[in-house]
Amino acid sequence: MFEVHSDAHRNRLYITLAGYLEGPEREKAMEAILAEVAKLVRGFDVVTDISNLHASNQEGFKDLLRANAALRLKGVGHIIRVVKIPLSRIQVERVSEAAGYETESADSLQEADRRLDALRSGREEEA
Repeated sequence: MFEVHSDAHRNRLYITLAGYLEGPEREKAMEAILAEVAKLVRGFDVVTDISNLHASNQEGFKDLLRANAALRLKGVGHIIRVVKIPLSRIQVERVSEAAGYETESADSLQEADRRLDALRSGREEEA
């Protein structure tokens, strides 16, 4: 199961991935992510809720790498992930490391939003 939506006002992408995502569903998720990213401007932030996502096979790992590369090419800012399943956390950390950027973890979507709002405020004050 996946759900993707964007908030243009906050310049933020929200991704929820849950269960076991098989190849065709992962491809649909990638398409949905890219469609929503097109609605945002460079520097957009991402909240990814993978609190109910189960670890994936090697093909799933490669798809996650491709998704992260696509976000990077589109100019992603901060990424905060909501993660609860330990094996999924490890896999996602490996993907982020392989993609060459750091992500933060949060315990809830609300906490992720608060952190990103604070980061955004800090960026605006510095400008």
